[in-house]
Amino acid sequence: MFLIKKVSEISGVSVRTLHHYDEIGLLSPKKNENGYRYYSEDDMSFLQMILFYKYLGFPLKQIKELLKQEDPEILHHLKKQLVLMQKEKQKLLTLIDTLEKTIKSRERKITMSTKEKFKGFAYQDNEKYKQKAIDLYGKEVIEKAVKKQKGREQEIADGFNNIFFAISDNMSKGLKATSKENTELAKKLHKHICEYSFECSADIFSSIGYGYVKNPEFKDNMDKFGEGMAQYLCDAIQQYVKEI
Repeated sequence: MFLIKKVSEISGVSVRTLHHYDEIGLLSPKKNENGYRYYSEDDMSFLQMILFYKYLGFPLKQIKELLKQEDPEILHHLKKQLVLMQKEKQKLLTLIDTLEKTIKSRERKITMSTKEKFKGFAYQDNEKYKQKAIDLYGKEVIEKAVKKQKGREQEIADGFNNIFFAISDNMSKGLKATSKENTELAKKLHKHICEYSFECSADIFSSIGYGYVKNPEFKDNMDKFGEGMAQYLCDAIQQYVKEI
């Protein structure tokens, strides 16, 4: 068994954070007669799973639900985390490849296409964004969308990316966000969401546009297509909504 200070030293998790996990019922160690908390080997394995999920971007609330609702056996969670880690590994390898190509293009003064520059930053369907979508639009709507997308994930991701790349190109060319070219692309994005995700009303589509700017994670992800892309896309969407 391990006292909380030792657990902190072994895991790198602060004592304060471990206390927080206890308070929210995520990981509650037993207490001995003198009141000290101590962690068993099972608790340490549980903490490891929590850290894996945290690394993958899951919020604590969702981690708690995952560990509570699904098969409690450790092996089940480890296998699930391995699959997610392998996806993360592939994404990192792609980003490394993109960075190496960028360095070479600078050294040799070779022009990279916009798609090459952003390979690895592209829109991906992952648990983190799925949860945020559930928070925004409701579980039933998103679960239906997920079923609709099953087996077509790459096709759908490519569709989103092609639209985002086209808008990014227009931004780099100096076109106004509210230009006809961009409202046409916003229309295309709206249709893509309706076809592959859910029946998206104009009001909800407008909210999605504002979400690209107001949600820090969505904004950061969108701005990887170009600095200011989130606001630019939002403005294009709002102009499109005004015109329909």
